[in-house]
Amino acid sequence: MSKLPLLLSFMLLAASGIRAQEEAEAPSATPEAEASATSVEGAPASESPAAASEAPVIQAEDLASMESKIGSEVIIEGVVANVGRGPSGNITFLNFGDRRTGFVAVVFRPAYEKFPEGFDKYAQQKVRVRGSLEKYRDHQIQIKIFTPDQIEIVASSTP
Repeated sequence: MSKLPLLLSFMLLAASGIRAQEEAEAPSATPEAEASATSVEGAPASESPAAASEAPVIQAEDLASMESKIGSEVIIEGVVANVGRGPSGNITFLNFGDRRTGFVAVVFRPAYEKFPEGFDKYAQQKVRVRGSLEKYRDHQIQIKIFTPDQIEIVASSTP
């Protein structure tokens, strides 16, 4: 009789015992940790407001600082110079500064229903935008907006 099946059985039994011990020693996830890992509906988990709550605040004019934070969760603060829409109406732009090279927050049509008041209310307002910084076509820095809690008016610039 071969000892190989007996040896394999012993190895499998030992491995399952080690795995069970590791699982018992691992810290359990807190509700806060689970909530921060849960994504906002339609948004990647990395772009949920909870993930950005501890993010650094960067001024919208500070493109150099933003450049160094591409791929990171941040809060961008500044005045929305204007609100623009794509030709097909499938995208809305909240432009901070120059509409071609400045920072922009973008909202795509699937999220429009979450903004029943529209986007014009943000024009000429000082806002904070939370999310992951990205580069669009290697030249414009943006954050994609999926939910209203990613953008807040912090001060009105109009009377």
